[in-house]
Amino acid sequence: MKIESLNLHGISLEEALQKLETNLNWCIKHSVEVLDINHGKGLHSNRNFSVIKSEVRKLLKSNHLIKENNYIIVWGESNLPIALTYDEGHTLIVKKGIENSYIGGKKQIEKNYRIFSDEGKKQRKMNKNINRRKRSR
Repeated sequence: MKIESLNLHGISLEEALQKLETNLNWCIKHSVEVLDINHGKGLHSNRNFSVIKSEVRKLLKSNHLIKENNYIIVWGESNLPIALTYDEGHTLIVKKGIENSYIGGKKQIEKNYRIFSDEGKKQRKMNKNINRRKRSR
Protein backbone atom coordinates (compact mmCIF):
# COMPACT_ATOMS: atom_id res chain seq x y z
CA MET A 1 0.00 0.00 0.00
CA LYS A 2 1.46 3.37 -1.04
CA ILE A 3 1.09 5.80 1.88
CA GLU A 4 2.29 9.40 2.06
CA SER A 5 2.17 11.70 5.09
CA LEU A 6 1.75 15.46 5.17
CA ASN A 7 2.52 17.31 8.42
CA LEU A 8 0.93 20.75 8.69
CA HIS A 9 2.01 21.54 12.25
CA GLY A 10 3.66 24.86 12.99
CA ILE A 11 2.87 26.64 9.72
CA SER A 12 0.37 29.34 8.83
CA LEU A 13 -3.04 28.59 7.37
CA GLU A 14 -2.01 29.99 3.98
CA GLU A 15 1.13 27.83 3.90
CA ALA A 16 -0.84 24.77 5.03
CA LEU A 17 -3.44 25.11 2.27
CA GLN A 18 -0.76 25.66 -0.38
CA LYS A 19 1.23 22.66 0.85
CA LEU A 20 -1.95 20.56 0.88
CA GLU A 21 -2.85 21.46 -2.73
CA THR A 22 0.67 20.65 -3.94
CA ASN A 23 0.88 17.33 -2.09
CA LEU A 24 -2.65 16.27 -2.99
CA ASN A 25 -2.00 16.85 -6.70
CA TRP A 26 1.30 14.95 -6.49
CA CYS A 27 -0.32 12.00 -4.67
CA ILE A 28 -3.16 11.75 -7.18
CA LYS A 29 -0.73 11.97 -10.10
CA HIS A 30 1.46 9.20 -8.62
CA SER A 31 -1.47 6.94 -7.58
CA VAL A 32 -0.74 7.08 -3.87
CA GLU A 33 -3.40 5.01 -2.10
CA VAL A 34 -3.45 6.88 1.23
CA LEU A 35 -2.50 10.47 2.01
CA ASP A 36 -2.35 11.05 5.77
CA ILE A 37 -2.83 14.75 6.46
CA ASN A 38 -1.67 15.54 10.00
CA HIS A 39 -3.27 18.93 10.71
CA GLY A 40 -3.43 18.52 14.47
CA LYS A 41 -6.39 18.79 16.82
CA GLY A 42 -6.13 22.55 17.28
CA LEU A 43 -5.23 22.40 20.96
CA HIS A 44 -2.57 25.09 20.55
CA SER A 45 -4.67 27.42 18.42
CA ASN A 46 -5.07 31.07 19.45
CA ARG A 47 -8.77 30.92 18.60
CA ASN A 48 -9.49 27.86 20.77
CA PHE A 49 -10.54 25.72 17.82
CA SER A 50 -8.66 24.04 15.00
CA VAL A 51 -8.48 26.63 12.24
CA ILE A 52 -6.21 24.55 10.01
CA LYS A 53 -8.23 21.37 10.57
CA SER A 54 -11.53 23.01 9.63
CA GLU A 55 -10.09 24.85 6.61
CA VAL A 56 -8.28 21.73 5.37
CA ARG A 57 -11.47 19.69 5.58
CA LYS A 58 -13.47 22.44 3.87
CA LEU A 59 -10.93 22.59 1.03
CA LEU A 60 -10.97 18.80 0.65
CA LYS A 61 -14.78 18.67 0.46
CA SER A 62 -14.76 21.20 -2.37
CA ASN A 63 -11.85 19.62 -4.29
CA HIS A 64 -13.23 18.00 -7.45
CA LEU A 65 -10.03 16.00 -8.14
CA ILE A 66 -10.68 13.73 -5.17
CA LYS A 67 -13.97 12.35 -6.52
CA GLU A 68 -12.86 12.45 -10.16
CA ASN A 69 -9.85 10.26 -9.37
CA ASN A 70 -11.79 7.75 -7.26
CA TYR A 71 -10.64 8.87 -3.80
CA ILE A 72 -12.65 9.44 -0.64
CA ILE A 73 -12.09 11.57 2.47
CA VAL A 74 -11.88 9.68 5.77
CA TRP A 75 -11.79 11.56 9.08
CA GLY A 76 -9.13 10.27 11.46
CA GLU A 77 -11.78 9.84 14.16
CA SER A 78 -13.95 7.55 12.00
CA ASN A 79 -14.42 3.87 12.79
CA LEU A 80 -13.34 2.65 9.36
CA PRO A 81 -10.51 0.09 9.59
CA ILE A 82 -8.17 2.32 7.55
CA ALA A 83 -8.43 5.06 10.22
CA LEU A 84 -8.11 2.96 13.37
CA THR A 85 -4.56 4.05 14.14
CA TYR A 86 -5.42 7.76 13.73
CA ASP A 87 -7.34 10.37 15.73
CA GLU A 88 -9.15 13.66 15.10
CA GLY A 89 -5.81 15.34 14.36
CA HIS A 90 -5.66 13.53 11.02
CA THR A 91 -7.65 13.41 7.80
CA LEU A 92 -7.01 10.69 5.23
CA ILE A 93 -7.47 10.77 1.47
CA VAL A 94 -8.02 7.14 0.51
CA LYS A 95 -8.37 5.34 -2.82
CA LYS A 96 -11.92 3.98 -3.01
CA GLY A 97 -12.15 0.32 -2.09
CA ILE A 98 -9.37 0.19 0.52
CA GLU A 99 -11.19 2.08 3.29
CA ASN A 100 -11.95 -1.28 4.91
CA SER A 101 -8.27 -2.32 4.94
CA TYR A 102 -5.98 -2.01 7.94
CA ILE A 103 -2.79 0.06 7.81
CA GLY A 104 0.45 -1.21 9.25
CA GLY A 105 2.82 -4.13 9.20
CA LYS A 106 1.70 -7.71 9.58
CA LYS A 107 1.69 -7.52 13.40
CA GLN A 108 -0.33 -4.29 13.46
CA ILE A 109 -2.83 -5.61 10.91
CA GLU A 110 -3.31 -8.81 12.92
CA LYS A 111 -3.73 -6.83 16.15
CA ASN A 112 -6.29 -4.48 14.57
CA TYR A 113 -8.18 -7.43 13.14
CA ARG A 114 -8.27 -9.18 16.54
CA ILE A 115 -9.50 -6.02 18.23
CA PHE A 116 -12.02 -4.76 15.70
CA SER A 117 -13.41 -7.94 14.16
CA ASP A 118 -16.87 -9.11 15.28
CA GLU A 119 -15.20 -11.80 17.36
CA GLY A 120 -12.88 -9.23 18.95
CA LYS A 121 -15.81 -6.95 19.80
CA LYS A 122 -17.64 -9.84 21.48
CA GLN A 123 -14.49 -10.71 23.44
CA ARG A 124 -14.06 -7.10 24.65
CA LYS A 125 -17.72 -6.96 25.71
CA MET A 126 -17.37 -10.24 27.59
CA ASN A 127 -14.19 -8.98 29.34
CA LYS A 128 -15.98 -5.78 30.37
CA ASN A 129 -18.81 -7.80 31.92
CA ILE A 130 -16.33 -9.99 33.80
CA ASN A 131 -14.50 -6.92 35.14
CA ARG A 132 -17.80 -5.28 36.10
CA ARG A 133 -18.81 -8.36 38.11
CA LYS A 134 -15.41 -8.43 39.86
CA ARG A 135 -15.75 -4.76 40.88
CA SER A 136 -19.27 -5.21 42.25
CA ARG A 137 -18.22 -7.98 44.69
